[in-house]
Amino acid sequence: MDHTRRPAGGKADGLGPRPFSCFGLASRKGRGFVRACLMRSPASIVIPLCSAVGYTLAAMALKRAMDGGHPWRVLFIVNLIGAVLFQTWLLHGGLPFTTTNVLHAILAGTAFFVGQVFTFIAISRGDISIATPVLGTKVIFVALLVFVTGGEELGWKLWVATFLTTLALALLGGEWRANRQRLLVSVVFAFLASVAFAATDVMQQLWARDFGFGRFAPVMFATVGALSFTLIPFFSAPLREMPRPMVIWAFGGGTLLTVQAMGIAYCIAEYHEVTVTNVLYNTRGLWSVALVWVVGHWFANAEKQVGGAIMTRRLIGALILLAAVYLSLA
Repeated sequence: MDHTRRPAGGKADGLGPRPFSCFGLASRKGRGFVRACLMRSPASIVIPLCSAVGYTLAAMALKRAMDGGHPWRVLFIVNLIGAVLFQTWLLHGGLPFTTTNVLHAILAGTAFFVGQVFTFIAISRGDISIATPVLGTKVIFVALLVFVTGGEELGWKLWVATFLTTLALALLGGEWRANRQRLLVSVVFAFLASVAFAATDVMQQLWARDFGFGRFAPVMFATVGALSFTLIPFFSAPLREMPRPMVIWAFGGGTLLTVQAMGIAYCIAEYHEVTVTNVLYNTRGLWSVALVWVVGHWFANAEKQVGGAIMTRRLIGALILLAAVYLSLA
């Protein structure tokens, strides 16, 4: 299920990690990506890559669950799993619960919930191999939001990243005439989700240091869980009538989605190199094409049936999007 300036260590005044944090990275200077990778612990490389693979597998499992016609029930299950598991961050500690701090976390949770809704629409009605690479453009939207609010200048790298994103979308949309509806749903709702998640990141970095992530995250995801009850009127049938196989796919995908998010949170907290972590994590765009192409049939995913030429274009498009993300973080 993916901010303001921060200390170089990746923590807010020692108060804890900030997963999904990208704010201010568009203008960051310093060590090169390869040099940073070589200087890091092997675990700091393996964890983001495993999280990237985990995200793709979770997305395929959730799409399998939603193929039974249960998107909102699946989202409900996923968000409740996240709300429960993220309460473990309370053990990390933080600052006192104040009205302002709690309100800030609630606002961030609301934005995240909106992003989740858009993501599930993109995945359930579109293609994972298109939606996931587009979701990786979140960091570009973060930089643009910072520019709009007057926090940062738009450097040449971000302009190039924007151009590369446009080019990548042209490649991802190579089958426009054949699959116009699925393409539109994948791109439009993935972009809307990216904007919502970018807004979440901005709010998180603006406010998390005043609360501590060990407090901010549990309240934020408790909000996501609470808002999920608004989905009940849109259920196609009561939750108890959901077929058992779909429930299993939903619980498996939801748990994996939450665990991989926690992996990114731990990596940022422990190894303090957000740029490398985010670039490695955004390889999920590549994995989304490769895994759908190779093992998608294990999940009853038929996206590879569009043909080898189109899947190759999607892979190239995902590579270009990864380059755009790296430029936006460099």
